[in-house]
Amino acid sequence: MKIMELKQKVASIIQKHEKEIAARVVDSIYSEQSEVWEKYGEEGRRLSIRDTEYHLSYLTEAVTSGDSSVFSDYVEWVKKLFAGLNLPQDTMRDTMHHMNQVVESYLDSEMSSLVTPVFDEAERVLDQEEVQQDAHYLSDQNPHGNLAKAFNQDLLQGDRKSAYHRIMKAVESGVPVQDLYLHVFQPSQYEIGRRWLANEISVAKEHFASAATQQIMSQLYPYIFNSQRVGKSMVAATVGGELHEMGIRMVADFFEMEGWDTWYLGANTPLQSLLQTLDEYHPDLVALSAAMPFHRSILREFIQGIRNHDKHVKIMVGGKAIKRTEDVIKSFAADGYAVDALGAVEEANKLVS
Repeated sequence: MKIMELKQKVASIIQKHEKEIAARVVDSIYSEQSEVWEKYGEEGRRLSIRDTEYHLSYLTEAVTSGDSSVFSDYVEWVKKLFAGLNLPQDTMRDTMHHMNQVVESYLDSEMSSLVTPVFDEAERVLDQEEVQQDAHYLSDQNPHGNLAKAFNQDLLQGDRKSAYHRIMKAVESGVPVQDLYLHVFQPSQYEIGRRWLANEISVAKEHFASAATQQIMSQLYPYIFNSQRVGKSMVAATVGGELHEMGIRMVADFFEMEGWDTWYLGANTPLQSLLQTLDEYHPDLVALSAAMPFHRSILREFIQGIRNHDKHVKIMVGGKAIKRTEDVIKSFAADGYAVDALGAVEEANKLVS
C-alpha cells in the first residue's frame, strides 16, 4: 500500500472511531487512577472525553501530513494549560500513554508504524521537566507600550467604553491605525491568550476581550476605507469550522489601508460561497487562514478547489496552524505565506503586480 493511502487509512479509522476511542482512553485512565479523578464527577469525565477527541484530531493531522510537530506542539501547549489548571503533573503523560495503547489496538502493525513516531516525539516534549510559560507580550520596547498596557487593563476590567475612548483619543492625536493594529490590538490579544492559558483569567473574560477588540476595530473603519485605491483586490476568509477570525480580519483591514479593494467573508466560510465570490468580483488574491492544525487538510481542499475553479487568482495562506518552513508553499500548493498582516501585504504586492 502506498504511504499516502496508508496515512489516509489510519486517519479514516481514527476519525470513524473517535468518540469510542476517546471514551476508552478516559475509562482506562479513570480505572487506573480512580482516587485521582473520581472527585471531578461525571462532568469531569465528559470534559476529559471531549479533550481527548481534540487530542485525536491533532494526532490524525500529524499522521496525515507526516509532520509530528503538529501533535508535539499541541501536546506542549496542553501541558502548559494543565499546569495552569493545577492538574496532576503527569496528567498529559498518562493521557498519551493510554491514548497510544487504545489507538494502536485499532491498527495493524504497518499502520502503527506511522503512529508510533508521532507519540515518540510527543514523549520527548513531555520529558522536558519545566513548563516555561510564554513571556508577557506587553513589552516596554513596544513604541505604544503604555497605550497597549492601558488598553489591555481596560479589557481585563470589562470596561469596553474606556478602551474605546482610549483608542479614539489616540487616533485623534495622530497615531496611525496601522500602529494601533500592530502595537496595541495584536499584543493585547496575545497577552489575553497567555493569561488564559496560565489560568489567570476565565474563558469568559478572554471571549469578552476578543469581542470588545473587534467592536472597537469596526469603529475605525471610517479611517480605514478612505485610502487611495491602487487597482488591486483580494478576498479573505477562514476555512472549515474556524471561528478564530480576528487575525484574518486584521489582514483584510491592512489591505484596505494599503488601497486594495477587499471582500472579507469572515469565519467558517464554505468553499462554495468562496467560489461564488470569485465569480462575482474576480479578485487578484485570495487570503486563507487556519488557526487549528487539524483544519490543515481542509485548507488543502480549499486551495485545490480554488485551483480547479480559477487558475489565475493568487492564493496566500497564514494562521497559527501553519508554521514558517521552507516547504510550506509546496505543502499547501499556495503562492505565498505570511506570518502577520504587515507581512501579508508585502508578500501580496510581490505576487500581484
